[in-house]
Amino acid sequence: MSLKRYASLIDAWPKDTLKRQVDFKTLLKDDLAARQRGETEGIPRLELQIKSMEELLDSRYGKSYPVSNKIMKPAGKPDYYALLTKEIENGPVEPTLWQKVKVFISN
Repeated sequence: MSLKRYASLIDAWPKDTLKRQVDFKTLLKDDLAARQRGETEGIPRLELQIKSMEELLDSRYGKSYPVSNKIMKPAGKPDYYALLTKEIENGPVEPTLWQKVKVFISN
């Protein structure tokens, strides 16, 4: 029964847009396959993992500890966290030609 709940949580886990080579969801699926084969040595207890995944998927800590608008929009660069969140949700953007030239010139 616990493995079924674990599998359903893995299916609900969001796709990792930043790290295209190693996706956390793939690692979780590999862990599930190892558990189904009976290879549990060195793997944390399933109940703890299920509880942690449920808390993260439900945004429990984000709701318990809300971040104020003053922190999310600092005076020096008020759109910084909005741009960071956008990049996390959409994945990294390929640098423009000008950005590549700027890096080349600065080196």
